[in-house]
Amino acid sequence: MIYILNVLPSSYRAEHWNTAWFGYDFGMLLTLLSTSWALWNKRQAAIPGALVSATFLVIDSWFDVITSNPGWDFKIAVLSASLIELPTSFLLVRFSRKAIRSSIHNAHLKAGMESLSPSLWKTPLMIFDQEKRTEAL
Repeated sequence: MIYILNVLPSSYRAEHWNTAWFGYDFGMLLTLLSTSWALWNKRQAAIPGALVSATFLVIDSWFDVITSNPGWDFKIAVLSASLIELPTSFLLVRFSRKAIRSSIHNAHLKAGMESLSPSLWKTPLMIFDQEKRTEAL
């Protein structure tokens, strides 16, 4: 990364700039709409959708600020990032974290197990245990 930072030019004329931005924003819109649908309908798909949407928003705010022209464009990009995109991203990640923890807790309760660890870093991926059980059969 340090090499790229030093080697790449600080300015570059790109073809199809408008198409690239439209494609990115369209992808972001699709993830936000699908996440909204999943939230509205209380579907598990809201969890990965929220994480993907949050990622889109952070990247979009980064590029909006970095590529904006000095002056009014820069001020609008910073305001948009700090007041809309980054707070929304934070809420989406926070929702995902809480939803995952709640889903794990509820799954343990339904299985008659004690939910031992509230930490996502300490909670094992149960798919690996399931694969071992399937292989044993």
